[in-house]
Amino acid sequence: MRNWLLVFALLATAGIAAGCHGSSSGASGPTPIPTSSIRSGADEVAYGDDFTVGIGTQFCGLSPSGPCATSQSVPGVSVFVNPTGWSQRFGGALQNNPRWAPSASVIQGVYGALSGDAPKPEGSGGDLLSNSGQFGNLKTLVTNIRSNNIRMIVVVQSGINDVFDAFYSALCVSNGGTVTGGGNATLAAPCTASGTTLEDSSNNVRNGTLYNAFRTMLANLDQLAGGPPEVTIVVGVPDVGSLPYSIVNFSAGQRATLTADSQLANTAMQDAIADQLATNGKVAFADWYGYFAANPQYYTTTYYASDLLHLNDQGYAALETLVFQTFTTGFPTF
Repeated sequence: MRNWLLVFALLATAGIAAGCHGSSSGASGPTPIPTSSIRSGADEVAYGDDFTVGIGTQFCGLSPSGPCATSQSVPGVSVFVNPTGWSQRFGGALQNNPRWAPSASVIQGVYGALSGDAPKPEGSGGDLLSNSGQFGNLKTLVTNIRSNNIRMIVVVQSGINDVFDAFYSALCVSNGGTVTGGGNATLAAPCTASGTTLEDSSNNVRNGTLYNAFRTMLANLDQLAGGPPEVTIVVGVPDVGSLPYSIVNFSAGQRATLTADSQLANTAMQDAIADQLATNGKVAFADWYGYFAANPQYYTTTYYASDLLHLNDQGYAALETLVFQTFTTGFPTF
């Protein structure tokens, strides 16, 4: 229900600000999608995992239940529920600046989601490529936004779960096991990972499942009626091996592998962007890895919730700063 309430709120905001279209009595065809030259405003659509939800903030806490509960068909936690996650802060910054009016946000994050394309079943979060409330709802959501003459800013933040999944999948195989999928993999029981791969045997990330997922996402955006979003931002992953959670739970060698996997994940995302730029030059990469490397204090516990994995309010504020800088630098005339 919350997903449709969010869409309704977005459309109501856009319709009031942009002006409602009158219609004569009787049957009518679908509302034409206006050309890009007459669109205005800025609606944020954020896709992703628990970090897009805002798990770890004071409003959400660490439980996937309560006010920040999500599912594959009912994603997202709005700025009205949780104003301090990175995606909610970004949406608030847009809505509070008359430069981007009219503006609204639809947050499509699902706790525990993978990016997609894993060969084995994912856990309860599913994957954002196939979830009915995430990319499965893309065309309907976009058509509604565009019918109200609103420009779109699509932000995709996903990959940390994929890095862990690739790590556990490789650990399962190296121990002589078989990856079965289902989620909740651990060091002691890694084989319930979903088989995410970040590269092939020749170190080519373009043959990994994570590259395929992002390539498909970008292609889907590029093929929308009315053209691709005016702005698309892909948020990379941090150094997963340097997260306080990893320092506590993994050996030095395992953390080094997680760091290397994080670099591969970012390369896969950036290659997917580069391969899509031939047809869509409106994609920017938010380098979470580089940003936190330049600000190593963001790996200290001050910026993390008590589970040492999810960011807290301060950590999400730091990440939103990166996303906003990527937006204004990459699209200065927007």
